[in-house]
Amino acid sequence: MFNTAGKIGLLSNLVRSSPLRVCCYELFKANICSSNTLRKKRRPREEKKTIISPVINLKPKQNKTIDIWKNMTVSELASATGIPVDNVLKIIELSQNAHLYFEPTSKMDNVSILREIVKKCGFKANLTSNPNTYKKLSDDHLKDAIKRPPPPYDSTVVRHPVVTIMGHVDHGKTTLLDTLRNASVAKSEFGAITQHIGAFPVILENGKKITFLDTPGHAAFATIRSRGAQVTDIVVLVVAADDGVKEQTIESIRMAKHAKVPIIVAINKIDKPTANIERCKKMLQIQGGLDLEEFGGTVQVVQISALHGTNFNDLTESILTQAEVLDLRADPNPPAEGIIIESKLDNQKGKIATVLVQRGKLLNNSILVAGTAWGKVRTMLDHKNNILQEANPSDAIQLIGWKDLPQAGQEFLQVSSDKRAREVVGYRISKSIEEKQSEDSIHILSKLEEHNREYQSHLAEKKKGGIFRRRRFSTLYQEKQLENRKNVKEDEICLNIVIKGDVIGSVEAILDVLETYESNQCKLDIIHYGVGNICVTDIEYADAFKAIIYAFNVGSLKDAEESAKQSGITIKQHNIIYKLVDDIKEEMNNCLPPVEVEDVQGEANVLQEFLINENKKKIPIAGCRCTSGTLKKAALFKVIRDHDTVLYRGKLSSLRHLKDEVATIKTNMECGIRLEDANIRLNPGDKIVCYTLREQQQKITWETGF
Repeated sequence: MFNTAGKIGLLSNLVRSSPLRVCCYELFKANICSSNTLRKKRRPREEKKTIISPVINLKPKQNKTIDIWKNMTVSELASATGIPVDNVLKIIELSQNAHLYFEPTSKMDNVSILREIVKKCGFKANLTSNPNTYKKLSDDHLKDAIKRPPPPYDSTVVRHPVVTIMGHVDHGKTTLLDTLRNASVAKSEFGAITQHIGAFPVILENGKKITFLDTPGHAAFATIRSRGAQVTDIVVLVVAADDGVKEQTIESIRMAKHAKVPIIVAINKIDKPTANIERCKKMLQIQGGLDLEEFGGTVQVVQISALHGTNFNDLTESILTQAEVLDLRADPNPPAEGIIIESKLDNQKGKIATVLVQRGKLLNNSILVAGTAWGKVRTMLDHKNNILQEANPSDAIQLIGWKDLPQAGQEFLQVSSDKRAREVVGYRISKSIEEKQSEDSIHILSKLEEHNREYQSHLAEKKKGGIFRRRRFSTLYQEKQLENRKNVKEDEICLNIVIKGDVIGSVEAILDVLETYESNQCKLDIIHYGVGNICVTDIEYADAFKAIIYAFNVGSLKDAEESAKQSGITIKQHNIIYKLVDDIKEEMNNCLPPVEVEDVQGEANVLQEFLINENKKKIPIAGCRCTSGTLKKAALFKVIRDHDTVLYRGKLSSLRHLKDEVATIKTNMECGIRLEDANIRLNPGDKIVCYTLREQQQKITWETGF
């Protein structure tokens, strides 16, 4: 080793005379001198501290046990242990799991491997659930309104039952309810069928109370009927004794079984001479799959006459007995929970919802949230429009004060304030938008994959044909769009309509029927639908799309009527659903152009062909016999060979009987027929048909079930 003088001498020989090198030499000399000075002033040997090179501490935490969970990522494990991610990856590589490839975001779904890695890191593992999931759920619960957990049995009270009357159309459901509440509703029902859910209480002679729901029986109202089965405690299935089990009867049984609701069968119209009770019971057992009590089952059967009130006491006793068996109870304390049965717009009262309270006590000024709608209860009304101050479990009431019209079938929950209601509604709207975007992205990706496949196949065909050349993707896409536009018929027939109804359930039923239309003869477009009276906005929609407005049990505002007259918009009023659908079918028929229809006047068989000379040309003449009808020279004729091949369509040049030119030939007469086209040669056995053309209005093919 060189001493200090030797180092300086060696450096002087290296730097030579360059100014930069001299500067470096002076700097280096100063450093060496300063280091020697420090070395002289260092501490005594016994006070010298040992300098340890820095190393990574793999176990910085004092706690030796950490929480792990399935699908834990490497980054989460590093955070739990306090060890850098790179070191955790090194530990995984040095362990027996070196054959596995891990990244910081990799999830470890094998718990045994995860435990081994934790052990290599110097910790003990405690298997738990993912805390991030609970955090997310708790955040959602804070933002959204959710139902309370079931109350303890001691804090509940007995509530009265909710009973839904179901069955086939015109089997006497509404008449049964009329007799129970001494009202006359069946006479006021349009078309003698219930077209939305009716909810009202009935107080019996013994003071007990039952809430009844009357559901439509027609096939078009399957959605409303299903909703009634989902909110009820007991289903009373009405079956006419003279009609037996029908399609809607079986559907009602299926809905009740799906909702796990007990059924009580009421065989109605037993006073009719054509009633056959035993036949009804057998049909209920065989076709409906019900185990009746008299056959060893559990389904009660009561024979009644809704028109005369026969055996009504037996029916109510059966309902109350079934309710006692079910032990129906509910929490009577606020806040309230329930379900929206029906909703509508009223010109004077505004937005009204018929609700069924299922839990808690509902008071005035309560804040309710149902789906993405909310409101403050301003008024509570019963089925007779009497004002109520409170509503208890199993009560069906009307609520006024909604900011937006709630959807039928949605649950309503009571919240603490207006601010909380807006927060819940905003959160639900954002969640629905996210779900819609997710669905749209999946659809877009599938379309993109389909287009890429078509593009690749198109590319392969061009390469195979030897005419391939590079072209931009956008150009190919534009060409495809142009081809699609060429394939679209400019004269496509279409009927645009606007649907407005009194309640959401009626609009749903109409839309369900219209969705069954599948014909390509005329396109049916529902450009707008809603609840309430026809307004100016509906007229604007109809004017923009040249549509017809169909109003179901609603009227029109004055300014809307004036706007419709100025714009020439047709408004059609209906109060029976099948008449509304028939009207739409008739309008679609009117949109179709008429078609020509052949009316056969007569037929003849060719017996033999003759050739006559005319102006040095041989003209074929068919010797025929009229087999049916009348052959008219002024009509049109067609020649048919082998039952299906048409050789000629047109007029005759000549029609003769013997040697006389005639205008008609009747059945069993022989004649000579000369066609206008002399090039057509006829054979014995060919058929000649005489017909006329007329225009006939087309009719669409649409089975609506009415």
